Amino acid sequence: MFKKSFLFLAVILAVLSFVGFGCKGLTAEQQQATAPVSLEYWTVYDDVDALQAAIDKYRASRPYLKVTVRQLRYDELYTRLVEALAEDKGPDIISVPAKNLRAFVTKLAPMPATARDTTVIQRKTMVNTVETVVNTAQIKLPDANTVDREFVQAVKKDAIVSGQIYGLPLSFDTMAIYYNKDLLDRSDVAETPDTWEKFQEAVKKISKTDKDTGRIVQSGAALGASRNVEGFDDLLYILFRQSNIDFVDASGRPAFNRSARTSGETASAGVMNFYTDFANPGRDTYSWNNDMGNSLDAFVQGRTAFFFGYSYDNATIQARAPQLNYGIMPMLQLNSEKPVNAANYWLQTVVGKSKKQNDAWALVNYLTRSQASDEYLTATKRPSARRALIAKQQGDPELAPFVSQILVADSWYRGKDYPTAQNALSAMVDEWLNQPPLEDLNRAASLRQDILNRAVSKINQTM
Repeated sequence: MFKKSFLFLAVILAVLSFVGFGCKGLTAEQQQATAPVSLEYWTVYDDVDALQAAIDKYRASRPYLKVTVRQLRYDELYTRLVEALAEDKGPDIISVPAKNLRAFVTKLAPMPATARDTTVIQRKTMVNTVETVVNTAQIKLPDANTVDREFVQAVKKDAIVSGQIYGLPLSFDTMAIYYNKDLLDRSDVAETPDTWEKFQEAVKKISKTDKDTGRIVQSGAALGASRNVEGFDDLLYILFRQSNIDFVDASGRPAFNRSARTSGETASAGVMNFYTDFANPGRDTYSWNNDMGNSLDAFVQGRTAFFFGYSYDNATIQARAPQLNYGIMPMLQLNSEKPVNAANYWLQTVVGKSKKQNDAWALVNYLTRSQASDEYLTATKRPSARRALIAKQQGDPELAPFVSQILVADSWYRGKDYPTAQNALSAMVDEWLNQPPLEDLNRAASLRQDILNRAVSKINQTM
């Protein structure tokens, strides 16, 4: 009872101490600088507990600041933002997917050159009294050169629009391959594959179908389809780029339909055949189809041996299947001298209608560029977008497969409607899998080129 009373008294004294300093001994300028500020922060996939811990540490020297963190579903983020802004009730800070930043950019504020930051510190004087020290400083926020120097290359390409910086990342993800050790062992796959050819051979060994129904009873890899394969668009981007085919051109527009023709097929058709063969019942690598549920669910349930995912999937797998015996390896490469990977991450941005943009940008800068960034990444086991932290993270076995690819990872989409562009690629995969059998090779090649062209046309409409 005594401890509870003492704690309650301490809290009251702390509050009174702060309230009191606003009225006594401070200049009018200092009182204005420490006037109460409330920020609302919307996020989706960021770890809220770790984010809140970093914010609380920031607030320790800024007691006038209150930050409310709300976690939303991805599919409601844009709609909820539009609705809130229409009522002038929107958030101040919002986490936005880097691939879809340009869909949000008209509703965001560009980063200013500086932000005013006020700290409040209480310290004992020589006569053993407590005085309140208020310091206000102008913090220099990063420019384009600073972003380029401190963060991996994709961040500069994604976060800067028309010369203005619109956000900074807390973390940065790449695609790697999760594998079920028990399924590999039971299928006599002694070593994890280190080439795509060995990967195909492993899938053939592991995959099992019912002889009577043709149903897949054990999947070698969750691959080849689109709507139930997590990150299938990133994987397509990786495969095209590994084959030296520009998935997008220098202006960011899709270009995967422009590859040269060799031996009756274009190089792009070859990539599409390689990918979709894993979901084609007529191929010996057949191991997946649209009826098998979600690829992550299948891996968690031990129904597939190889799952292509990101570092954030690791926490989900550990929580849902703590007994699953699995490992993680970096993405396979066609040419180890020219490695390719896909970027998957979010940017912390400030809303244009916010009346507290200064405090919002100061907080974003702190979370993404200070020691808080290192602490957040350590707590969440997420890969870093900051170059200075990459070497440290490479020593972590869980993070190494993802971190080892960060410097070569890029985003394939920088248009205004990523979901629609992703759906265009999904339709392309579906069409490819459902092609009618044609004996006329030229007609078949023309049909495949039409499928590629349709997807490119649909994506171009979103740019």
